[in-house]
Amino acid sequence: MSETVLMFLPIYLPIMLGYLAQATGYFPVDYAHPIRQFCLKVAIPLMVFTNMATLDTSLLAQVLPVTLTLPLWMGFLWLSALGVSRLPMFTERRLEVVLVIMLSNIGYIGWAVSDIGLGPQGLARSIMFATLLWPSTIVYTFLSQLIVRRSEGGLSSALRTMRIAVPVLTAFIFGIVVSLFDITMPGAVMTPLTAFGRMASPLILFGVGLSISFKARWREMSFILPLKLILGFTAAWLSLLLVDGLDELSRRVVLIVSLMPVGANSLIVGDMLDLDEGYIAGAVTLSTLLALLTIPLTLLFLG
Repeated sequence: MSETVLMFLPIYLPIMLGYLAQATGYFPVDYAHPIRQFCLKVAIPLMVFTNMATLDTSLLAQVLPVTLTLPLWMGFLWLSALGVSRLPMFTERRLEVVLVIMLSNIGYIGWAVSDIGLGPQGLARSIMFATLLWPSTIVYTFLSQLIVRRSEGGLSSALRTMRIAVPVLTAFIFGIVVSLFDITMPGAVMTPLTAFGRMASPLILFGVGLSISFKARWREMSFILPLKLILGFTAAWLSLLLVDGLDELSRRVVLIVSLMPVGANSLIVGDMLDLDEGYIAGAVTLSTLLALLTIPLTLLFLG
């Protein structure tokens, strides 16, 4: 239990600081937008690059199947989310619902849970699993806009997303090249780049705190958040049936990470698309609170 509490402290402290800054007027709520823009254009690309450039290739037999499992898993979730978003209660917020169901905190929280539940080898596989998170997010967001906003300039909106995502995709490609060709980057270069990359997670969570609103649609959230867990686990199970070459530890990592709460990156994407910030922030907050119960149960049965 003490390990679980310690695991959540780095997650909740930035959120609490953000909320206190908002509630006291120390940081206006309007600051959340530039913080997310900094994360999207600077911190996240550098986090992606440094993670890819230092990817552990000693587990080559697992790298490819684990990495390819993520876009398949997200694809199943995306299709499910599109179906759920057509329910009458979600008519006005279809894209918000798609993001809440599709995007999970597989990186920041997922890595911590994998490390505690399955040790260093589990953590290594969890990092591999998250490799294609941002490229997959961009692709499925692009498709979502084409489908949901087809009568509202969906193509132009989707192309705007692709342009905004160029720094993340560029960082991903360059990082993969550095890793595959075993290029040694000077420490004087990698150290500051890594430091900037490490800003991403706490800044995103601080932004969540700035955006917290307890005016969440409780009826909708009481339906969509438990459904997200069911759909996430089902999508993981289907993905594992289709992907060959995964060892037992990799399969357990995928199942565990599939049960993580709504990802704070949904706020980043929602900000890009000018969606309902309060709705998404409420989903992130309530889902992360729900994880205080679901993550210990996940570790008990799958760890």
